[in-house]
Amino acid sequence: MPLGRRSISATVDGERGRFCCYGCILAQQVTRARGEHGAAESILIRLGLAIFFAMNVMMVSMPAYVPYVYGPGSGDGPLFQVLRVLALAFAAPVIGLLGWPILMGAARGLREGGANTDALIVLGTVAAYALSVINTVTGRGAVYFDTAAMLLVLVTLGRYLEARAKAEAGAAVRATLAPTPAAATRLRAAPESVSPDVLMPGDIVRIAPGDALPTDGVVIDGTGGVDEAALTGEHRTIFTEPGSSVASGTCSVDGLFDVRVTARAADSAAARIAALLSAARRERAPAERVADRVAAVLVPAVIAVALASTAWWTVHAGFDTGVLVGLAVLVVACPCGLGIATPVAVWTALVTAARRGVIVRSAPVLERAADIDAVLFDKTGTLTERTPRLVAINVALGVELSPHDLLARAAALEASLKHPLAAAIAAAANPPAPFTASGIQLVPGHGVRGTVGNEPLAVGSVRFAAQELGAAQVERYADMEGTMVLVWRPHLLLGVLRFAESPRAEAAAALAALRNAGLRTGLLSGDARADAVVPALIDAQDAALGLLPQDKVAYLRNLRQRRSGGAVAMVGDGVNDAPALAAADLGMAVGSATDLARMTADVAIVSDDLRRVPWLVAYARRVRRVIRENLFWAFAYNAVAVIAAAAGMLNPLIASLAMLASSLAVVTNARRLRVG
Repeated sequence: MPLGRRSISATVDGERGRFCCYGCILAQQVTRARGEHGAAESILIRLGLAIFFAMNVMMVSMPAYVPYVYGPGSGDGPLFQVLRVLALAFAAPVIGLLGWPILMGAARGLREGGANTDALIVLGTVAAYALSVINTVTGRGAVYFDTAAMLLVLVTLGRYLEARAKAEAGAAVRATLAPTPAAATRLRAAPESVSPDVLMPGDIVRIAPGDALPTDGVVIDGTGGVDEAALTGEHRTIFTEPGSSVASGTCSVDGLFDVRVTARAADSAAARIAALLSAARRERAPAERVADRVAAVLVPAVIAVALASTAWWTVHAGFDTGVLVGLAVLVVACPCGLGIATPVAVWTALVTAARRGVIVRSAPVLERAADIDAVLFDKTGTLTERTPRLVAINVALGVELSPHDLLARAAALEASLKHPLAAAIAAAANPPAPFTASGIQLVPGHGVRGTVGNEPLAVGSVRFAAQELGAAQVERYADMEGTMVLVWRPHLLLGVLRFAESPRAEAAAALAALRNAGLRTGLLSGDARADAVVPALIDAQDAALGLLPQDKVAYLRNLRQRRSGGAVAMVGDGVNDAPALAAADLGMAVGSATDLARMTADVAIVSDDLRRVPWLVAYARRVRRVIRENLFWAFAYNAVAVIAAAAGMLNPLIASLAMLASSLAVVTNARRLRVG
C-alpha cells in the first residue's frame, strides 16, 4: 500500500525497511522467515495469533461448564447454542494455524513408513474437534473446542521451545566462528573496499588495528599483535611479522598489516570450521536413533491404550468421559521430551566445545569420546614444540663443504615440506642460500629426495640413510643423543644435522590429567630411540619407537584387539600421523596440524594446548550423563503419565501442561552443558 507521510520504519530479517502499517510488518516477518531463527519466529507468530483466538474460545466456552456447577439441564437454551457456534468459529483458525503443520508432519511420517508422534496430536485434536462439531450441529452432548484449541497451543509452545533451542545453537555456532568482516580493503592501483567473497589468492589486503582478517593469508608488511581467540578460544596476542601466516577471523590488536591472500573466504579456516560444525549438527547421534526406534513402537502402543481406555470408560462412565480419557492418553504420551532429549544436549555440547577451540566432527564422535580409556600421542610437534632446535652441524670426514653450505642444501630440499624437522631446517638456514630444488619426492616416515642445483640429494633419518648408503657409513650416528637428520648424495654421506626437542609447556599437565581420570597414556613415535623428552613424559613401557606410518596403524589395531570395551584415541599433527588418526577410534589433530591430519581426524583442536584433550574426554562424559538423565526423565514421564491418564486422573489440558513441563525440564537440563 502507499506509504504516505506516517510510514513505519522496521527491521525484518536483518534488513531495514518502511511499511504502511504494523500488519504489513507482520506479513513481511511471516513471508521472509528463513533458517532456524526464521522457523522459530514463524512458529511464534502463528502461536501469537492462535492464542488470541484460543482465548476467545476459552471465554465463550466458560458457560459450557455451568452444568458441572448447577447440575444437568442448566446449560441448555438458545444462548448456550450460540456460544457453542462462536466457540466453533474461534477454534477453526487455531486448527488452521497450529494444526496444519502438525498434520503435515504426521502425513510425512506415514509416507516414510510409520506413524510418528505428530499422529498422536492429530488424532487427539481431530477427535475432540470433530466430536464437538457434531454435538454443536445436533445440539446434544458436550463440546471440547476449548480442549482442542488449548491442546494445540500448548503443543506448539513446546515446538517453539525446541525451535528456539535449535536457533540458539545455530547462533552460537556463528558467534563461535571467526567474525568475518562485511568488507575488506584490497590494494590495487588504489585501495578499494570489496566483499571478502570476491578476494582471490594473490590479492593484497590491508588490515588496520581492530580489523578482523577476511580470509587466510601471509603477512608481507607490518608487525604487531593478532588475537586468535575466535579460532583457538584463548584470548592471547600472537606477535606477527612479515612471513607469518594469519587465519580468517583473527583480529589485529595493534598492527597495520598488508596480507597476501592464500585462500578464498569459502576455503578459509573459519569456513572449514563452519562446515564441520554444520555437518556435526546434522548428523544424528546413536542415542537419537534409539529414541526414534522407541517412538516408532510407542505411537501404535499409545493409540491402542487410548482406544482401550476410551472403550472402558465409555462403558463405565459414559461416552463423554471416555472421550476425555482417550484424548488425555494421546496427549500425555506424546514423547516430545524424548524427541529433544538428545539433540538439544548434543547441539549445546558441540557449540560449547567449539567455543573452547575444539571442533568435533559429528555427534557420534562426541559419544565415542566419552568411551575413551587410552590416549596415544605422536611425539614431534605434538608432545614437543613443533619446531626442534638445531644444536649441531657435522660435516662428514672427507667432504669439502662448510656447515653453512650443508645446511643450505638441506634447507632447499625441505623448504616446501610441513614436517617439524623440515621447518626447523628451513628456519635455521634463514636467510636461505641461493639453491633451488626440483623433483622433490617425499618418503613418508623416512625423509625426502630431490635434486638441488644439478646434483641428486636426500635428507632423512638414520634408518633411511642406512638403506641408501649401507649401515657402515651411518652406524656411528645411531647412538648419538638427540634427533639425527642425515644429508647424502648417492653413495656418499655429506653430513649430519643434530636437533634437540623441548616438551610443550602444558604437555605434562595434560598427561597427568588423563592419568588422573583413569586413562592410559602412550607414545607412538617415528624416532628410533628415546631422547630426554620421552622419559620425562611417558613411561618407557608405554612408548613405541621407530614406527613407520603403517607400523603405527598396526600398533593401534593390535591394541584395540587386546583391549575389551574401551576406545583408543590418537593425537597427532603431521602427514605421517594421518593413517593412525584414521585407524584410531578417535583421531585428534592439534592446532598446528597439517591439512591432511585435520581432514582425517575426528576432532580438530584449533589451538596447540594439549590440555584440551583431557577436557574433551571429561566433557564428553558429562554430555553422556546429561543425555542419559534426559532420556530417563522422558521415559519415566511417559510411563507414569500414560498410566495416570488411562486411569482417568488427568484432564487433557493438564496432560498438555505436563507434556510441556517435560520438554522444559529436558531443555533446562541440557543448558547446564553451556558451562564447559
